[in-house]
Amino acid sequence: MDHLEKYSALAAKHLSGQASPVEEKDLFAWADADANHQKLFEDWTEAWALTEGAASSPFDTDLGAAWAKVEAAISEENPNATERPTPKIVSLSKMIRRWSVAAAVLFAVAAATWWFNRQPAQPQLVQVQTFNHEKKQITLPDSSHVWLNENSKLAYNPRFEQRHVLLEGEAFFEVERLVERPFEIVSGSATTTVLGTSFNVRAYAAEEKIEVTVKTGKVALASNIAKHSPVLLTPGETGVFDKKAEKVEIAVHEEENADAWKTQQLKYDDEKMAKVIASLERYFDVEIEVSDPSLLECPYTSSFQQPDLESILTVIGSTIGFEFSKTEGRYLLTGKGCR
Repeated sequence: MDHLEKYSALAAKHLSGQASPVEEKDLFAWADADANHQKLFEDWTEAWALTEGAASSPFDTDLGAAWAKVEAAISEENPNATERPTPKIVSLSKMIRRWSVAAAVLFAVAAATWWFNRQPAQPQLVQVQTFNHEKKQITLPDSSHVWLNENSKLAYNPRFEQRHVLLEGEAFFEVERLVERPFEIVSGSATTTVLGTSFNVRAYAAEEKIEVTVKTGKVALASNIAKHSPVLLTPGETGVFDKKAEKVEIAVHEEENADAWKTQQLKYDDEKMAKVIASLERYFDVEIEVSDPSLLECPYTSSFQQPDLESILTVIGSTIGFEFSKTEGRYLLTGKGCR
């Protein structure tokens, strides 16, 4: 290391309170050995104070901003002036002082950069992403399991000292129970907190609501914006966070097929066709309309493994009494139903 670079680094450690007794002894011996060294050390100390304490973090390593502070500090012509004075001849001594302070500022900026860079680097988040028609299963560092639906993203700190994940999209969680370390899922403006349980979170950015449906255990759902108490959800319940209203509520009707994308099974137990159609639209990402609204009141009971939309519509139609047609990706159910 260059002689001057070595002692500028030692000075930075000294001014930030990080130098060891041996290092400080070496620095002071160097400064005392020569008047020029002593002057340079004084300039460094002055520059450190001028930049309002480079020992604090985070640092401003913008030299332009630092120089602006210097210009304000060393302006002696008219400290109350609101306009820049007309250029004029500057004395040699003043020019030397400006260059001296400029050099000192360069040191302060360099020292701040050194101090910032020596801090332990924050680990990069682990990110898992799925695309169209793609699903993934993930095991987290605490042995919790996550099933990620299509077009979803999950991110977490690899150290996982705090059980904290970020979710955009949809995922089913089986969380390992650790009483002393709650598990948190942040999905946009809502946070789901659990100890150990299984549940589904649907939080696509384009949708107006975030849904959390509990399969086992208990889950707390809360807004990150509004200061309201979390809503506690029990098995079979669905909590809904309305992004516009910034409010969390428990859904009136249970969503039995919330995790159908994972199980690949749709179940209906005396459900009205309105709810059956809604679950089909969600599962297959399609639009389904009816020609007669009375069809929506018809009850239906059945289950489907490895669902296929047109096969399901054929089966339900023959049972209830309707036919379907497809136009430009939309399905139309015609008939009054309820045979």
